[in-house]
Amino acid sequence: MLSRWLSTAMVVAGLTAGLNAAEIEIRHINDLFSTSPLEDDLYTATLGISTTVDGWTFDLDEYLFTDKSRGMRFDETYLAVARDLLAPDSKWNVRARLGVARVGQGLYGQRLQNFVHSLVNADQLNLTYIADKQSHVFVRLNVERTLKTTERATIAPVLEIESAGFKKHARIALGVHWNLGRGFELYSEAGARFTETNFAPLSPWIKDSDPTFTVGVGYQRYLSLTWTSNYFGTGDRHWHLTARAQWGHAAGKRR
Repeated sequence: MLSRWLSTAMVVAGLTAGLNAAEIEIRHINDLFSTSPLEDDLYTATLGISTTVDGWTFDLDEYLFTDKSRGMRFDETYLAVARDLLAPDSKWNVRARLGVARVGQGLYGQRLQNFVHSLVNADQLNLTYIADKQSHVFVRLNVERTLKTTERATIAPVLEIESAGFKKHARIALGVHWNLGRGFELYSEAGARFTETNFAPLSPWIKDSDPTFTVGVGYQRYLSLTWTSNYFGTGDRHWHLTARAQWGHAAGKRR
C-alpha cells in the first residue's frame, strides 16, 4: 500500500545522493490517540516528503479528509517549491512557498488509511470520493521574528498566510523554543487561526476562527514529535512525526 510513497522517496534519494549537501524530510500527521471527539474523521492523516538542495525545498504532501457521517471523502495533494527569502543569520525568517493543489482522489488516500487501519486492527473504510475535482494555485508566506530571551530559550512571533483557492487561512501565534541540552529541544506555540472555504464538502466543518496550540519535542533536527490543536481549522487535534536526513553544509540550517 505504501509502494507509491516508497517509490517517491527512492526517486528523491537517488536525485540527491550525489550532491555535496542536501536534506530529505518525511512527515506524517495523524489523529490517532488525539482524544478528539471526531477521532478518525475530517483531516484524519497526512503524509509528505521534501528534499532541500541549495536552499530550495521541493514538497509533496497529501491530506486525507474523511466524512463518515455523509459517507464521502477527498484528498488534498500539494506539490510546491519553497525558499527562505532572507539570510540564515537574520533575526527575521521569511519563507515563501508556491505550487499547485489538487482536490479529489489523490495518490494514496483511502488505501493508505486502510493500510494504517490494518496495522492497528481498526475497521476498514470504503467511502465514496467526491465527484467535484479541482486544481488550484497554492501560495504560503511564513514570517517569524526571533527574539533571544535567555541562553536556553528564544521567543518568536509568527505570522502565516496561505491560499489554495478552495480554502484560505491566516495564523498569528507566539512560539517559544527551549534548548534542553544534549541535542534536545522543546517547543510550544499559542495563537489564533482564521479560516474560510468555498468548498461545499469542507464548509460544514471549518471554523472561521479558533485558538491554536502546539507542543513538541525534537532531537538535533533529525526527529521531532508534536501535538497540535486546530492545525487544519476544524478544531480537532493531531500528532505530527517528522524525520530528516541531512549531509554536507545543509546540516544544522533552519527550514
